Amino acid sequence: MAQLLWRRQQTEPLRISGSTRHVRAATALPPLTAVTARMPRATPAEAAPPHEAVPAACGDGAGRHAAVAGGCRPEAVLPPGVRAGPLTAAPAAPPRVGAGMVLTTAMLLVLSLATVLLCVRLRRERAGRRRSEQRLLELLATAGHELRTPLTAISGYVSLARMGGLADPDKFDVAMSRMTDETRRMSALIDELVLLARLDLGQSLRREPVNLARLCRDATADAQVSSPHHPIRLTILPGRYTVLGDRDRLYQVVTNLLANVRHHTPHGTRTVLGLGNEDGHRVIEIIDDGPGIPAELRDSAFERFVHGGKLPAPVAHPGTGGGNGLGLSVAAAIVAAHGGDLTLEPSARGAWFRIRLPA
Repeated sequence: MAQLLWRRQQTEPLRISGSTRHVRAATALPPLTAVTARMPRATPAEAAPPHEAVPAACGDGAGRHAAVAGGCRPEAVLPPGVRAGPLTAAPAAPPRVGAGMVLTTAMLLVLSLATVLLCVRLRRERAGRRRSEQRLLELLATAGHELRTPLTAISGYVSLARMGGLADPDKFDVAMSRMTDETRRMSALIDELVLLARLDLGQSLRREPVNLARLCRDATADAQVSSPHHPIRLTILPGRYTVLGDRDRLYQVVTNLLANVRHHTPHGTRTVLGLGNEDGHRVIEIIDDGPGIPAELRDSAFERFVHGGKLPAPVAHPGTGGGNGLGLSVAAAIVAAHGGDLTLEPSARGAWFRIRLPA
């Protein structure tokens, strides 16, 4: 039986790595029984489970066989001096990532990041538009309430004139003067509302060189003419004071702050208008020695339609009336549109306003 197996192995094709070749023994193989007798016997502890393959040498010379759970199968012919090791599966090579896949992944990441940034930007813009619309609606609602006061006064004088109550020339002059004042107040209120609406909508102002020294001189001269009972001292430190901006609007800021002193302080209140440079900014300061802004209004001084209440003493010209509550808010909005800031500084007496504009 062993001789038949040996002859069959001499002529049976052997499959190695997909190719077929005949293995011819250079020498005659000994009988299988003799090989089996020479093989060491495994102890029970070392015996492998019956379902596992037990590699063992089977034969010698050019033809080697591996005993696999009940039989021998031919192995590859090894060169002289090379010993056969146990049959193990070759490790799988790691998959190669091509340059195209890396480029595609990077492009997808960039597109995802751009999409996220675009969504965030759109959300912020939408929130900004909603805030602007809400502020505009509040402004219109408050403006309607503020405009009702001068309109009521004008309509009252008109009705009195139609009923013949202004036949006296003195009464007629007083009525005409009051209607003129209310008309001027209403016109100024409308102009300031339009300006605030433009600034809220992000409309840019004019950009041209403005000489702040000349502007402060003009504002001081006009304020002295309007209220000679409020002396103003102008102090300009040496330096250059040219900025890019809208001269008319910057002039409006300074005149609004000076008018705030004129309307809310008694006669004889002294004001200092100073101009200087600080950390690359042009600084304008308006300081008065009046009663100052009440503590409960300091945090909301720059909000719209905030009134300072009753005056401690009559103003210089009773016919001009008080402010409409938009002066400080308009001034702050104009300064912010120029890239600067308007602040109310703490002071022991009076009010101290500080304007910073980029040089």
